[in-house]
Amino acid sequence: MSTLSTTELRKVRNALARALSGDDVNQLGRDTGQAKRLRTVTPHRLFLAVVSTLASAQVESLADVLRAFNHQNGVTVAYKAFYNRLARVGFATFMREMFARLVEPLSVHTLAPEGPVAGARFKDIVIQAGSSFALTPARRGTFPGRCTTIEPAAVEVHATYSGFADEVRVVQIAPDAAAERPFLPDPSTLTDRLRLADRGYPSVPSFDAVHAHGGSVIVRLTRSDDPWVRTAWVDGRRLDLSGRMRLARLLARHAERRLDLDVEFERGHRVVGFRVVVLPGREKALTRLCTNLPRPPFSLDVVARLYRFRWQIERCFTEWKSYANLHKFDTANAHIAEGLIWAGLCAAVLKRFLAHAAQRVGTGAAMSTRRVAMCAHHILDDLVTALLVGAGLLGLLRRGLTYLLENARRANVPRDHRSGRLCAGLTIVPAVK
Repeated sequence: MSTLSTTELRKVRNALARALSGDDVNQLGRDTGQAKRLRTVTPHRLFLAVVSTLASAQVESLADVLRAFNHQNGVTVAYKAFYNRLARVGFATFMREMFARLVEPLSVHTLAPEGPVAGARFKDIVIQAGSSFALTPARRGTFPGRCTTIEPAAVEVHATYSGFADEVRVVQIAPDAAAERPFLPDPSTLTDRLRLADRGYPSVPSFDAVHAHGGSVIVRLTRSDDPWVRTAWVDGRRLDLSGRMRLARLLARHAERRLDLDVEFERGHRVVGFRVVVLPGREKALTRLCTNLPRPPFSLDVVARLYRFRWQIERCFTEWKSYANLHKFDTANAHIAEGLIWAGLCAAVLKRFLAHAAQRVGTGAAMSTRRVAMCAHHILDDLVTALLVGAGLLGLLRRGLTYLLENARRANVPRDHRSGRLCAGLTIVPAVK
């Protein structure tokens, strides 16, 4: 068992106490219209009850949250009175603002480039993606889905993820039928950063804007993207091309080969040049990665390893849905439906913070965010009690994080370096002892 860092433990206590300060959370509840007077169901108590319940077990109805609230606070609030507090217009706004309040102070610098590797030139690796799920059909007017017959109402959670913090930093909620590209991060925020995105986000103007602001991109292209190929390397050997050739035609000639290409996209009178890396795999369409990274030091293999890191956000989405109750709730009230989505996201942020806190307090022990998401509910009730009474938080965190260090470490760190999250040249940030 690693020695716990007292310095890091106090940092964790202070960050959690500030983010969930009773006075500040109650004032936020008033400012957002969630509460007018502080009676039994205060915004602070309500937030802790809703979020800790969503973080603990499968929640099927609001009655599950009510029972948790009554138990935590030693009261007997009736269902109708409790429901009315959640049905207010301000409930969704309050939970959205609480998510924003938690993200920054509970963000921990977890990963960093290791040594003089290609990734050391980036200040961060930013991943953009979305995840959707169905809502009750009554919400089709507010959140129309793409599959109107099967799931007439659905929501998509658009997330911007920080690779070095190993956490989502920005979230936007929109109807599933809405386009994805408007939710991309502003190119001006990507200077000296690498943005990774899947096939829903290819856009030459977006690539060009990121490049103009000093950022880098690796974005997977769709089969419909068919730029002109100017120069080509096939399995490391330069191919003699007689003039330009369409990408689709070149791929038809060199199926199942590793290609490194210089391409040109024509946009009106402009010609925009980028690099495309093509990797054979299980899909017939092959993996086509568009990037503005230079070949030295970003070889084809390095680009592939960097793009593989994009799966971290997909694992994050899986944790949200599996262990933070981000799913369809049987409620026709729009404010409750949206508020519970934000509450589930708050629960996920708190769990990931505990995983990263254990890693720092344990002086660099590699923690599994999935395992923490599975078992963090065993320590959440005690933490909620300490936050409600305003005392004993440091001791409970010491015991709780020790429990996580003993039960939720990563299973195979060497594999992480070979093919997992560290294969892109990253390492765990050491803690201060």
